[in-house]
Amino acid sequence: MRAMQVGMVAVALESAGGSARATVVGADAAEASAPNAPRPGQVSLHTVVPGTPGRTTARTTAGMGNGAARNFSFAACQAQLADDPDGTRDYADDWQDHGGGAEAEYCGALADMALGDVGDAAATLDRLSRVAHWPQGWVAPSRHPPSPPVPSPSVPSRAVTASRGDITPQPAGVVGGGQQNGTQAGIQDGTQAGPHDTPESLRHRAHVAEEAARAWQANDSPRQALDSATYGLWLDPHDMTLRVIHARLCVDMGMAQQAVADLTPLPGDTALRVDALVTRAAANRALGHIDLAATDIAAALQLSPHNVAAELECGILHERQGRMEDARADWQQVIALAPDSHEADLARQDLSLLEADPAAP
Repeated sequence: MRAMQVGMVAVALESAGGSARATVVGADAAEASAPNAPRPGQVSLHTVVPGTPGRTTARTTAGMGNGAARNFSFAACQAQLADDPDGTRDYADDWQDHGGGAEAEYCGALADMALGDVGDAAATLDRLSRVAHWPQGWVAPSRHPPSPPVPSPSVPSRAVTASRGDITPQPAGVVGGGQQNGTQAGIQDGTQAGPHDTPESLRHRAHVAEEAARAWQANDSPRQALDSATYGLWLDPHDMTLRVIHARLCVDMGMAQQAVADLTPLPGDTALRVDALVTRAAANRALGHIDLAATDIAAALQLSPHNVAAELECGILHERQGRMEDARADWQQVIALAPDSHEADLARQDLSLLEADPAAP
C-alpha cells in the first residue's frame, strides 16, 4: 500500500470586512499574512493583561508625552503587521501594558503568527476564542475567499486510513487546543457563550477559533486543530469555511464519514465549493466510494480546471482504478502547473512510487 501523505491546514492570517478569508485547507509554501480588517466603532476590552512572560522588547513610545496614554487600536495593529511584524509585536506588548486586554492579545497573536511562532499564536488564539462577548461593533469577516499568496489545498496522497468514527461540534465547555491552563488576570474564562454574547460576537469568536485551528495545524498539532475547529462550529454552526477546515482535519485523522457529513450539503461559494469537493472526494476515497470521489473531482475540475489539489486527487483516483497512465499524466500536470508547491512534492513522490512498482495501486 502506498504511503499516505497527509495534507495540512494552511495558516492564513486573513483579511475580513469586504475581503475574504482564505479557505484553502492544505500546506504549501509560506504565505503572506493579513489580519482581520479594522472594526469600525469597536470598543476594546479594558482589562489589563500581563505581557508575554520572558519576552523583552523595545517599546515604542512616540506620541506619549507627559504620561498621556497612546491611542491604541486594532486598525493600527493591522496597518503595520504585514510590513513590520516585529514592530507589531512590540506595539501589542505596549498595548497590553496600557490595558488593551483581549484585543491587544489578539494583535500580538497575529504578529506571532506572522513571525512564525505558530505554537504561541495557536495557544493564544484558542484561548481568546473562549473569551465571551468581544467588542460590540465588530464586523464579521466576509465569507468570500480571496486570492492572497496562500498555500493551496493539499490532499492526502495515495491512501487514507479507514474512518474511526464521527466527531461533532461540542458545547463550548469542551476544552480545545490542549492549552487551557486557566485565564490570565482580569480576562473572563470564556469556555461558555456568556450572557452578553451577541450573534456578532459569536461569529467573531468562531473566526478566532478558525485562526487557532490553522495555527495548530501549522504547528503539527492536528488534534488541537480539530478541537479548535469543533469549538468554532459550536459557536457558529453555519460557518462554511470552518466546516471545510473541520472536514479536512477529519480526513487527515481518519474520520472520513464525519468529513462527508460536514460537506453535505456543499457550500454555495464557488472557491470554497472547490475546496469542499476535493476534501469530500478524499473522504469518499478513504471510504472506498471511488465513483462518488471521481464525481466530486470532476465537478471540482470543471469549476477550477487548473486546481492542483484536484489534479493530485484525480491522479490518486485514477491509480485506484488501475488507470496508471492517466494517473501519471495527472501528477505530471500538477508539477507543470505549480512546480514549487506542496502538491507538486506529493506528485513527485507518487510518480517515484509508480515507477518503482507500476502495478501496485
